[in-house]
Amino acid sequence: MGVRRPEQHSDRAIFRQSGLTGVAAMAGVIAGLILDISIAFRFGAGAHTDEFFVAARIPIGLVAVITAAANQALVPAFRTSLTQRGERSTDRLISMVMALVLIVGAALVLLTWLLAGPFVRVTAPGLPTSEFSAAASMVPVMFAMVPLVAIAEVMRAYLNARYAFVAPALMTVVLNGLAAAMIIVLPIFGWKDIFLVAIAFVSGAAAQLVFMCVMAVRHGLRIRPALDLGDEQLRFVGKLCVRPLGAAGLNPVARVGEQLIVSFLPTGSISVLNYGFLINSAVGGTVFFRSVIVALVPRLTDAHNLGGQAEVRRVTGLGVRIMLSISLPLAAFMAVLGKPAAVAVFHRGQFLLPQAELLGTVLVVYSISLVGQAMQRALLAPFYARLDTRTPLRNALYGLVANLILLPVLVLPFGLHNRNAIIGVALAYSLAQYVNATHAWYRLTHTDGNPLRGLLPFAIRLLIASGLSAVAMIGASLVLNLGDESRNGDRVQLLIRTPIAGVVGLAVLLVAVYLLAGGEIRNWRSLLRRRASAAGADGSSTILGDDEATDQGPDI
Repeated sequence: MGVRRPEQHSDRAIFRQSGLTGVAAMAGVIAGLILDISIAFRFGAGAHTDEFFVAARIPIGLVAVITAAANQALVPAFRTSLTQRGERSTDRLISMVMALVLIVGAALVLLTWLLAGPFVRVTAPGLPTSEFSAAASMVPVMFAMVPLVAIAEVMRAYLNARYAFVAPALMTVVLNGLAAAMIIVLPIFGWKDIFLVAIAFVSGAAAQLVFMCVMAVRHGLRIRPALDLGDEQLRFVGKLCVRPLGAAGLNPVARVGEQLIVSFLPTGSISVLNYGFLINSAVGGTVFFRSVIVALVPRLTDAHNLGGQAEVRRVTGLGVRIMLSISLPLAAFMAVLGKPAAVAVFHRGQFLLPQAELLGTVLVVYSISLVGQAMQRALLAPFYARLDTRTPLRNALYGLVANLILLPVLVLPFGLHNRNAIIGVALAYSLAQYVNATHAWYRLTHTDGNPLRGLLPFAIRLLIASGLSAVAMIGASLVLNLGDESRNGDRVQLLIRTPIAGVVGLAVLLVAVYLLAGGEIRNWRSLLRRRASAAGADGSSTILGDDEATDQGPDI
């Protein structure tokens, strides 16, 4: 038996690993933004992009489902397997999971190839008849992404279970970067059909899979062809994934519910809404929120197995504070600068100024969701860490019901011929996130106690700091005439002045946080140093297998 170095295993590493993962994830989001811009530049927001997004809506939703299930179920499962059963048994388990994913993925692609036409008619009944065939032709191609991404996510879960976070966060750079390059370059050589976008996505997914397999092998994974459906561990992992897959699968159901309504709205509405949703999910979920959760879940798993309720509550409370410190300022930035930023970045090529302005408005509305998203993720993490998947499933169901109820209430007053009706769609989604967060908090208080005890003063100070930052950005926007530049369509001036307003807001935020909440944030570091020292003095909480103890490589 060996002992992991306290610095690698301690809570203090949460900040370091979350920060590094956030930087890597930011690179992925930038690549994703470039991909979105390249699609908007080449094809705008019209009939052709509506065709693509109708075909891509469910596959991209399934990719998000798989990502969530891998983080929520596979990471703690693989972590537990590494600790209790060793590396070689875990290698065999992962090899069987990969084989099963390949079989199910191939069957899924075949099924969607046979049912592509009915698939489009059911999910987008309002789509003009002239657009059905093109959308249907892209359905099986986009579904080919699903098994490719699924295997890459298995590799990501393995690496996260080994406390390696940076390389997994970079995997989306590979997918988005290659896809964007194909969309930008290939039209120069004559390929200008929207089908190119589907091919680019699948090519990026394949490249991402190769990258992740190489990284996993470098960190010790030894893949061997194996599949035993009667294997106890495989059956356990499969059972463990059912509820996370079901819970995450409710998200695409909500998105389909949105698309059923949006397909009757003016042409281009599906595309604008998809751009807004993807940007909101990428900025909040991928860059910041997921970066914290992937660092918390393995520690919460160990806290549950070794430390008990008090330790789970402490780590969860720390995660909530980190999430609030990110989400409140982020919401302020998106609410104030979302519209000028959207015009500055997206108003080019075939993407017209009215479409860019509408996208900016949608982003402003989506900013309401960020705090709810962050709190939900932090409060559900302990349930996944203890392998409780029932509670997150119920949580997702309540959010789905709230979202679907709010959709007609907030969309229909605009009228189906009003392009601004998609604002109601974004608002319905945003409000539903707080239903999720409230339920997660309620359940957690009945299992581990209230992790939010003593949080209110800190939250108020952080809210004041974020409000001051928003006021500073609004003032800077007025001085810099960002509204006038947006109306005049001067992209160069917007590209220069919008970041300046953001820097002003950031400076005010940092000063305000230092004055109002700096003492508590500094105390986090002192607390973590004490915890690290305690871990070094008592090796009982850091004992792992021999193979784990010798893994002192960098988190890449």
